[in-house]
Amino acid sequence: MRRDNIFWGSVLILLGALFFLQRQGVIPSVVPYLWPLALILFGGWLILSVFWRPEPSASEKFDIALREAKSVRYRFSHGAGQIVINGGAPAGKALVGSSAVGMNEKTNLDGDRLNIHIEAGASFIPFVGPADGTWRFQITQEVPVTLKVETGASQLDMDLKDVLASHIELETGASNSNVTMPARGVSLLDLEAGAASINITVPAGVSGRVRIKEGLTSLNVDTNRFPQVDSRLYQSPDFDTAPNRAEISVEAGLGSITVK
Repeated sequence: MRRDNIFWGSVLILLGALFFLQRQGVIPSVVPYLWPLALILFGGWLILSVFWRPEPSASEKFDIALREAKSVRYRFSHGAGQIVINGGAPAGKALVGSSAVGMNEKTNLDGDRLNIHIEAGASFIPFVGPADGTWRFQITQEVPVTLKVETGASQLDMDLKDVLASHIELETGASNSNVTMPARGVSLLDLEAGAASINITVPAGVSGRVRIKEGLTSLNVDTNRFPQVDSRLYQSPDFDTAPNRAEISVEAGLGSITVK
């Protein structure tokens, strides 16, 4: 059973009860009770979303074929709620993910590069988003990729450890984000954040460089792995020669960023 069914079933029952009480003369009008009722129902929905996460059904999934593409450019736009992005798409697939109300997909093949744009709406609003309340997307590990991820008031979990991602752009607002950088090759994360809490993991065996552009941010960098070079730069001693390395460029507001 979808949570949506419970929500809208509750709406109809409570509205029916109010109209019954009005008909019996217990209350003079239903109208003054509608706004408090809406707040109660929405609050109950949010609590239900925390404790009950049904498994996604087969009808809530879609996929995009890789076709003859030699690289993929992804863009994910997410309003609010929860979103998970990681590798693991099956062979021959560029993307496998959640398909539900509030999701729009645009794709086009530009030469040998496949462009994919996914718009995922607020996953905590009734009738919008997957049944379990989380948008989930698996991207290809077969060819090089670039990503642009735009989120609002979101919980983002993005694990790119096994993905051949060369450039990652993350623009986020008041969010909580967990990002794991690629374990192979050379990658760059351009991060622009508002009042966000962001945890960035650089896999073992990967050298790292962290640049701070500007912003009043609480920054916690593992200086055992990435010694501080100056007030705005942290860097592994072997960064310039390491075959596997990740560069992280940070521009943030009043937030908290951890790099380990």
